[in-house]
Amino acid sequence: MSSTEPALIPEIRHWLESFRPISLEEMEASHLMSRFDEKYIFHISKLHDFLRQLKDDYKVLSIRHRLLAEYENLYFDTPDLRSYHDHHNGKAARYKIRFRRYRDSGDCYFEVKRKDNRGLTHKERIAVRQMHRELSVPQIHFVERILNVPHLSLHPTLNNSFYRITLVNTENRERVTLDMLIHFQNSSRSKSLNYIVISEVKQERHFYNSAFKRLMQRERIFPISFSKYCVGTLQTHPGIKYNRFKPKLTLINKLSNERV
Repeated sequence: MSSTEPALIPEIRHWLESFRPISLEEMEASHLMSRFDEKYIFHISKLHDFLRQLKDDYKVLSIRHRLLAEYENLYFDTPDLRSYHDHHNGKAARYKIRFRRYRDSGDCYFEVKRKDNRGLTHKERIAVRQMHRELSVPQIHFVERILNVPHLSLHPTLNNSFYRITLVNTENRERVTLDMLIHFQNSSRSKSLNYIVISEVKQERHFYNSAFKRLMQRERIFPISFSKYCVGTLQTHPGIKYNRFKPKLTLINKLSNERV
């Protein structure tokens, strides 16, 4: 991510100051490493009004007094992009492999994120010092143990960076993440989604009386299957198969061209 902070960031931080803060330690008292997820996307111009309506129902994650966090991901896939194609082909049980670095805290993890046949997401990770473009032997064994797939050939396929707001409702064991100013890059291409917010509701169990879900219903914004890894791979790998992702691309283009 560029060292130059996007102009919108100070304004978003100001909007978040009306929320009650929650610390990382308080939030991680309920890890939600296994959870049900639902995603929604909308134009960033709606963010201020949405935050105003949600401030009484959620606390905002505060890390070292920072309310808006910077994330970096480095994804790995097989030479034939199995992870991408499994998602594209509608395979229920699928996975993603990545390094994730939290720029504000400096924490870095190597993660395997799996979705099972029930739609439940599982995330397992190990702490590392930094991201590398080549996996170590212990990291390869970690992946093979979790996925039960021996001799898996993996290489880096996509860099991804973004800013995230994390809203927490401790009573319902619910988190809502709001990702924005998203950038993708591989060895030859880059693409930014500067006008889109990708939101994700994370719950230990499906809880329908959620303030965020109710807001999305009122705004007629409906859940969508959306993977930053798949969208970024599609945007940076010309010629890749994408017919099942066409509706998502149409929505992204529509939102990107929406007038503020």
